[in-house]
Amino acid sequence: MNRRTVFKGVGIGIGVICAVGAANFYQALLELRRRKPLIIGGATVVKRLLDARLIETFLKYYPEADLLIEGGYSHGGLIALERGSIDLAMMSNHLVLEDKLNFLEYLIGIETVGIIVNDNSVIKNISTIDARRVFQSEITNWKELGGPDAPIEVYSRPDGETAKTSVEQVLLDGRFVHEHARVLHSNRAMAEQVSSNPLAIGFISQQGYLTTKEPTLKIRPLSIDGIEMDQRSIGLGLYPLVRQLFLVIRDDASDISKKFIAFVLSDEGQTLLADSGALRVR
Repeated sequence: MNRRTVFKGVGIGIGVICAVGAANFYQALLELRRRKPLIIGGATVVKRLLDARLIETFLKYYPEADLLIEGGYSHGGLIALERGSIDLAMMSNHLVLEDKLNFLEYLIGIETVGIIVNDNSVIKNISTIDARRVFQSEITNWKELGGPDAPIEVYSRPDGETAKTSVEQVLLDGRFVHEHARVLHSNRAMAEQVSSNPLAIGFISQQGYLTTKEPTLKIRPLSIDGIEMDQRSIGLGLYPLVRQLFLVIRDDASDISKKFIAFVLSDEGQTLLADSGALRVR
């Protein structure tokens, strides 16, 4: 084989490699262009509900979505949305009137928390003010609530857990459950401890209450200000320990943002949210 033949073969080989490389690069470029950014930010309570299984399922249907989600606060999410830093804001409260001119909000779920006691407790109802004082350690004896002369044993959940966050934001007006409350790390643990202790008081999400409700667990949610925790009072907006959860987009939202909201509000999306602890809105 002469040198000219060798060089010709090498040239053809290099040409093929270059062609394949160019094709791969072009394909990667097309894939990159097909990717659709979806940046979500705002209330951590909403993030936890979306994170559980919903986002994973959404990406199976829409693999082109380049999704990033970060928790924080409702107001911070709204500011980021207004500045165009994110595509979709998570909120745990309604938009104020002036914001509704620029944004569209969608109610995606409801988080409801019950204050629970042992089923043998003589206490059936608690006022919002007294409940606040109990979890702030200002009322420490059941006698002050019409019960026995015995200390109230308060059970709580870890910092950042959604039911605790709701209690602190809605019931305690942004203050914290007192530091001496015993921290329990699951709905099951909360139900079991309150069931075994007639002097206990704690809190649990409605979903957690329903999933742990069984004959062996003697727990009961207190009515608050005379209003029971049931579907009717929640649906009518009467039960006080409730947070409505929203997704918010701009008027000029991207197509993938709208698809995400549509999925969250679909029957499958609502089921996934309910499995994560929220009440369905559809």
